Amino acid sequence: MTDRHSINRLGPALIICFAVLLFGLNQPGYSQSVAVTHCQGECPQYDSQLTATRANVVIHHLYAAGLNGDTGLADWVAYRLTKDAIGVASLLPRSWQADRLVGISQVEDILQIGEKELSLTEVATTNDNPYAAMAMPDTEPEQRARLAPMTSFANTPYWSDLNNLSNMIPMPSPLRLGPWLRLEQRLNRLAVEQEELYVLTGPLYIINNLSLSPGSAQMNPAAYYKIVSDESGVVAFAFPQELAQHESLCDQRVSYAQIESMTGLSFFPSQSQVAESSGLLAALGCN
Repeated sequence: MTDRHSINRLGPALIICFAVLLFGLNQPGYSQSVAVTHCQGECPQYDSQLTATRANVVIHHLYAAGLNGDTGLADWVAYRLTKDAIGVASLLPRSWQADRLVGISQVEDILQIGEKELSLTEVATTNDNPYAAMAMPDTEPEQRARLAPMTSFANTPYWSDLNNLSNMIPMPSPLRLGPWLRLEQRLNRLAVEQEELYVLTGPLYIINNLSLSPGSAQMNPAAYYKIVSDESGVVAFAFPQELAQHESLCDQRVSYAQIESMTGLSFFPSQSQVAESSGLLAALGCN
């Protein structure tokens, strides 16, 4: 029998999910609008109904992710930056782990990292639990990056969620350690000053056939985007995969509309117009 004390032991995320489930069961035939803090309320939506039907959305304490139905990798990750969450992450374990919210049946069995293929079932640490932590080395693999960065949430008790495969993307190390990292560092500094920022980030693919969705493209992205927003508007960046480590991050600025067009996503679906912010761009050191 469930008593008050056992309910109190449940995590807040589980209680919320339980409440949403109960509401859904009591409202047959109706769909509910779910507000997600990481997404400033409403998360990105796919322009293609077919892609949307195959995709999955996972919501963790620190980020939300839209997982492509074909690749199992994130098409987008959304997170909220606050000054209190930022910390030193150099000593935190960085072993990749399967996302506990994603079943093997919902994830592509093969993750291709560079030229090496890793089977999810082959690298699981236990034979009886296919969703257990992945048998990855503790050191950061050169060709992978976290879309929601560890340093931005190192001062929270939930930092281990950032090791989830739903937060992982293949990325060359010169980019990861170069302009991509420098933008993350500037965002952390700006979050300390402004107290709050929102980020949407993910891969960009080259699609030769317009009938194909990003999920049908190769699993190694051609580029990567970050969309930063605050009360003044948004600033968007696109980083080509082959970008050298010394390249300027400010030179990678693109229009928000370009990113939407290339991804097939509506990042702020409830907003009819999204303003580009020159003030936010300047605050990031790009004049």
